[in-house]
Amino acid sequence: MQDIRIDGIGKIPGGSFGRLVIDGVGECMGDLEADTLKVDGVLKCRGAVTVKELNCDGTARFDKDIQAGRLSVDGFLTMMNGSKLEADEVLCDGSISMDGQICADTVRADGLIRAREIVGDRIIIQSYLGTWGKLFTKGGSKIELIEATYVELKGVTAQTVNGSRVVIGPKCQIGHLDCNGTLSIDPSATVQHITGEYTMYDKE
Repeated sequence: MQDIRIDGIGKIPGGSFGRLVIDGVGECMGDLEADTLKVDGVLKCRGAVTVKELNCDGTARFDKDIQAGRLSVDGFLTMMNGSKLEADEVLCDGSISMDGQICADTVRADGLIRAREIVGDRIIIQSYLGTWGKLFTKGGSKIELIEATYVELKGVTAQTVNGSRVVIGPKCQIGHLDCNGTLSIDPSATVQHITGEYTMYDKE
């Protein structure tokens, strides 16, 4: 498959690529498949994206669904129109903003995530410890629903959290928490309602 690099301003119709690198300003008009998509500049993609690896160190906007093996965000990634992000692993030290669902085996974030739902096996979000919160007036990650086997949160606002092993850290605001396993809640966190069969413990 062909490798492409956009250093200036460029537009592609879509298609299949080996490695696609955006160092300048790029626009993809259709569906995109690639082994690797790397965004160091600015990318706007109108079609669905299927990649083995997506690295966003710049600014990227996607209008349709993303399927990725590994997704890493150190910049700004925005997904529009309620689109869905599916991946084996999501790493976010930057910002992910979307009104759809993130479905991944593992989610690790020291940056910010704004999403309707995050569903997976292991979800760790430690937003308030990072520097990205300073760029937002209200700060912190905001997710309507978080559901996973293991959930660890810091600086997160969520309406509902479901998990088997749950750690609610500092600066969290949770509406409803359902835990069937072990549960730890930091004194500075706010949890309005708790249900399930759980054992409380102090996280060291």
